[in-house]
Order: sequence, then C-alpha cells, then structure tokens
Amino acid sequence: MTLLRTTSIRTTSFAFLASLAGLWSTGSHALLIDSFNTDASAFVIVAAPPNQTGSVFTADSGPGMIGDRTIEIIKTLGSAGFANGAYADVTGGVLSMANGPSTNSIMTSAWSFGATDLTVGGTQTGLFLSLPNAIDNDLYISFSINGGQAYERLFLNGAQGNDFTFSFADFANAGAAATASSLVVSFRGDGPAWDAQVDFIETIGPPPQDPPPQVVPEPASLALLGLSVAGLGWSRRRHA
Repeated sequence: MTLLRTTSIRTTSFAFLASLAGLWSTGSHALLIDSFNTDASAFVIVAAPPNQTGSVFTADSGPGMIGDRTIEIIKTLGSAGFANGAYADVTGGVLSMANGPSTNSIMTSAWSFGATDLTVGGTQTGLFLSLPNAIDNDLYISFSINGGQAYERLFLNGAQGNDFTFSFADFANAGAAATASSLVVSFRGDGPAWDAQVDFIETIGPPPQDPPPQVVPEPASLALLGLSVAGLGWSRRRHA
C-alpha cells in the first residue's frame, strides 16, 4: 500500500513539473501589423511649398496588413520644385521614405481595423519594427493607438536592425492596446534630407523564460531517508 502511494505521489509530482515547464516554454505568437507586401500603388510625393499634404488610401487590407492603410506626407520645410519634394513608396515589401536635399516632412502610415486585442490575451508587450537599411540623418519615430498621445523615440543617424521595440507600457494610453481599432506610426526628421526604410511592423512578446528548477533530493537526504525507513523496520521487529 505504501509503495503504491509513493509511486502515485511521484507520478503526480513529475506531471505537475512537466506542466509548469510547458507553461514556461510556450512562446507567444506575434501579430503582424504590416509587412508592406501590399503595394496598391502606395506612392506619394509632395513637391509643393511647405505645409502641403499628399496622401493615398489603400482600401485592400490584403495579406500582411492588419487593416486598411493610409499613407500621408506633410511637407514642413523646402521650397517648391520636384527636387525639393518628399515622398513615400510601398513596393517590394518595404516602406521607403525620402526628402529632397533641403526638405523635411512628417510621414504617417495609419491603419484602421475592427476592435483587436494587440496584447493577444496579455502575452504581447509592445510593437517592434525593422529598419533593413541604415537611416540617413536622425529620425523620430512614434506610435499612437486609437488616436491617443503618441509615444516617440529618437533614432540616430545610421540606425539599422530588426529589433527596435516600443513597449505598450510606455504609451500614455497603454490600456488601449487591448481594444485597438486604429494605429498610427509617424516619421519625422531632426533636420532636412532624411531617408528611411521600414521592412515590417508587428507585436512582440516577452523574452522566453527558463522553466522553474526541478527539486531533486540530494544524496545525503536520500541516505537519511533510507536509514529512517530501516530504523522503523528494526523497531517493529523488536516489538513484535
């Protein structure tokens, strides 16, 4: 009877530890916002004097897009003329932006969609984007959810990589990420003539955690347990 009970306890303990290990090793799946694979003639150029706006609406939320995308450019610096234009272009899976030699602009890409939990049940912690090529001149990038206050970061000249993160906890309206229906990313230079490319934008989960350590009895503890069991048996025979 005692042997069966001990075996049952061990089996239950190993099953419990295995389930904990499974919870720790389960990775959260990212939610793709846009891979910029849907071109849809998303080409905008503003060659007019400052404070002129150009925009294009991408009505088809095809593969690689969370919802309908609208791209807009507001030219803030530079005289008229094509050479002093600012443009955005979505082709070949990349969002490209450029400004003329004496031009600055604010470029935004906005998505509208049905109410979506960007935190995906609480497992996603923020947004991240990829800059496949080094940016030209310092660049400010910001995100805003549901029209709330934008969270902005400065990327220095030459920044490049695929792990630039924007944590939901840093947003003024962080709770809106769980019931998002719109998302806006904005790009603006810290001076004229900036260029940048973005490969994709998606949510990001927490870093993987190690499973909890499994408690294994030390040899000394096992020896003491064996002596206790042997002593109990000798005591019973003595009193028999």
